[in-house]
Amino acid sequence: MTPYELLGIDPTADDKTIRRAYLELIKIYSPDREPERFKEIANAYESVKDEKRRLEFYLFNKDIPINHPFEALSLQMKRAGKRKPPDFTTLKELLGNV
Repeated sequence: MTPYELLGIDPTADDKTIRRAYLELIKIYSPDREPERFKEIANAYESVKDEKRRLEFYLFNKDIPINHPFEALSLQMKRAGKRKPPDFTTLKELLGNV
């Protein structure tokens, strides 16, 4: 199950939508009542909470069946829909510390 499916959001969701979905879910699945579910939700949120993490998720996640990183980037850009894809300089900055 992908982080998007766990959070119940579309892969084209922006940062605010992802955060809102995360906060709604942790209200329902608090760490006191359902610690395992809470941990899954927290890990999913950490994987896709901002643009850098989403790129890292698509480029380096072994669960996505891809042949090479550029295929993952292409897949991510298709899912981004109307959002503008990052240019090479932005990608280089985002992935500079990886």
